[in-house]
Amino acid sequence: MQQQLQTAADDLVADLNSLTGTGRTVTAAQDKLRKRIKAIEDLVNYFISASEIASEGVQGISKIKADVEDVRQLADSYSIHIDTSGVASFLRSIADEFIDFLKDPFNRTKLLARITQRIAAIIAEADALALELATMIRALDKGTFDNGVHYTATGSSRPTLPPKSASPEQVATWWNALSEKDKQWMIEQHPDVIGNLEGVDYTSRNQANRIMLPRLQKQAADELQQFYDTYGTSIPVTPENAGLLAEEKRLKDRVTALDKIDATLKKESDGVPRYLMQLDPSGPNILAAVSQNNPDEADHIGVIVPGMTTSVAGNGKDGSILDYDVHATVMRESAEEAAGRGQKVAMVEFFGYDAPQGADVISTSKAHKGADRLAGFLNGIDAAREHGKGDAHITVASHSYGSTTAGIAATQVGGGVIDDLVQFGSPGSGVQDVGEFHVPEGHLYVSAAPYFHDMVQGVGPDDWFGKNPDTMDGYKHLSGDVGPAPSSIDRGINTAATSRRTPRLTGRSAASSEATLPHEKVLHRPSHTFFSYRLRRMRTVLWRIHDPERPPR
Repeated sequence: MQQQLQTAADDLVADLNSLTGTGRTVTAAQDKLRKRIKAIEDLVNYFISASEIASEGVQGISKIKADVEDVRQLADSYSIHIDTSGVASFLRSIADEFIDFLKDPFNRTKLLARITQRIAAIIAEADALALELATMIRALDKGTFDNGVHYTATGSSRPTLPPKSASPEQVATWWNALSEKDKQWMIEQHPDVIGNLEGVDYTSRNQANRIMLPRLQKQAADELQQFYDTYGTSIPVTPENAGLLAEEKRLKDRVTALDKIDATLKKESDGVPRYLMQLDPSGPNILAAVSQNNPDEADHIGVIVPGMTTSVAGNGKDGSILDYDVHATVMRESAEEAAGRGQKVAMVEFFGYDAPQGADVISTSKAHKGADRLAGFLNGIDAAREHGKGDAHITVASHSYGSTTAGIAATQVGGGVIDDLVQFGSPGSGVQDVGEFHVPEGHLYVSAAPYFHDMVQGVGPDDWFGKNPDTMDGYKHLSGDVGPAPSSIDRGINTAATSRRTPRLTGRSAASSEATLPHEKVLHRPSHTFFSYRLRRMRTVLWRIHDPERPPR
């Protein structure tokens, strides 16, 4: 209906423009056409506004539905009853419950409290959504709702940016209501915003971010030069100069980060296009995300979430976005092989959060902040695809601290956004029970090794980092074998780098008996040899997830 109205308005505008001459008859005809065009414009804007409100409702209800299902699954797992008023209680007999309480009084009490808190949060979320939708509907009835599109058949007005509080679904609805001409205008006028606006398609965001990249490179170089002009290029290393030295490093890292992004994009000379999905200079560090192949068109999208010591700039040896382009290539090529003929694969390097670089790894503060950003990013992919080519199969492959970040994010995304979650070398899953994830049952995977071989695996306190995914129910286990035991680590580097055996789904005992290299060696060895190796070995999970018994090629 909306498209038909816009076509009719275009025809009327053509009729209006074709009227020439003067006189009362011509003037009367022009006035009549203008009124009809204005009526159609008002109706189209009403439809756009209603569509935005409906999209927000659908997204909100989907999120609440996923949260309810998670709580229900968690309650069923522990024989907990939830009554109609939202009160949770154990179903088992008093005697049986008393025995279990004596065995583990702390966790039993905490479990009931956690479920009660989540129920209260869901009710509050539902109330907030109902209030928001009611407010939007009232504004629509009064004619004061701003859809941000401002559709006119004559092109006499320009769209405005959506409010910062707009959800990815709202943004996607707004963006897809714009004409191609208005979209291009927005990209050229607001590339800094469009390039990071979740819900906008990635062809458009890539264009906007590539406009911003050279600007930001010049700005970062100028800021560093201004610093040197003020303080000199040889600041003595003394306690008094600690702040200056830290600021110098930050400014140098920003220059390096932008240059690494530029170098990553230039690697598309290999015939695989790179898409700059995100370029965020707003914080102290540059954040970004790059995809190999177009996420707007792909059937399968893999999102790699790196861990500690990684950043866009890297640590001077490895761990940069440019280094991870090599890992993304390994993943993409293996995924393309596994996905089958005609299936398109996009592989994303997500450097959209500040990973810990040192002692801050003992805290989950950056994991929670990173999870907020990752969840928004994933919801953005889902919203853009929902209004574009349709749903894509999204697999999140997370490593080290990034696995905790991804686990927390998997509790925040909408239902159906993440199809598979893989955590390996994980200090903690990010949750206390798999029922908290918004991931389909049976689509959680962990790659782990015995504690002696990977001392980071499960090391985080459960209350902060979540339980160790290797010992939790609800996960399928991948082989943790990436080479020989630590006693032959130097020889193992070459062995693991050249081996190309296929990963397999195994039982927990089989997974825990596999020998691997220490987590820190995996993280800090030049070129992240073992990270690439592990990624290659996970290809069966990423795109044969629905047929795990199918033999590898």
